[in-house]
Amino acid sequence: MSEQLEIEFKNVLSASEYHTLLHYFQAKETDFFIQENHYFDTEEHALKLLGAGLRIRILSDLAELTLKTPVENNLLETTDTLSLATAHELLSKNKIDFQGAVVEKLKQLQIQPKEVHLIGSLKTKRFEKMTEKGLFVLDQSFYGEQVDYELELEVTEETAGEKTFNAFLREHQIERNPSKNKIARMLAYASTEDAF
Repeated sequence: MSEQLEIEFKNVLSASEYHTLLHYFQAKETDFFIQENHYFDTEEHALKLLGAGLRIRILSDLAELTLKTPVENNLLETTDTLSLATAHELLSKNKIDFQGAVVEKLKQLQIQPKEVHLIGSLKTKRFEKMTEKGLFVLDQSFYGEQVDYELELEVTEETAGEKTFNAFLREHQIERNPSKNKIARMLAYASTEDAF
C-alpha cells in the first residue's frame, strides 16, 4: 500500500503541440509505455459526487488499484499493488472484492466495495521525463474512436509548481487550457456514444 498527495497541473494539447513537445524532450520510441485505466463507481455515482475516483491501472508487469480522494486543492492517492492475474480477475467479476487499503478507504467513505462496478476504460500511451522542475508527462489517450493529448507536470510544491507550469507553456507558446481528469473525459465520450 502507498499513499501520496498528488500535486499536478494538466493542459490539453493539440496533436501538433504534443509532437512538438515530444521532439523538445527528445523522446524515443523505447521511452513510451502503455497503460490501461479501468474506472469504477456505484450506480448512484457516489464517488463522482465526492470528487473521488477509483481505478484499476494495468501496466506491462503489474497492476494497481488506486482511489483518489480530494484534499484541499489536490488529491490523495491510496494505492494497492495487484498482480496482473488479480487485476484481470477483478475486471472479469466487475467488482472490487479485494482486501487492502483502498477497500478500507472506500468503507470510510461509506461506500461498500461490492456496490462499485466498471463504468468505462481507456488506454494511454505515456512518455515521462523527470527534470529538476518536476515530472513532465505527455499522454496520448484513446477512448474508443476518440484520441486526445495532454501535458502534465507532477510536483511536490503547489505554488512553485504552478509558476513553473505556466512558464513552460508560455515558453512553448501553448495556450493555458486545463484538462479535465481522464475519468471525466472518458465519461463525456461514453455519453456522446450513447447518444447515437
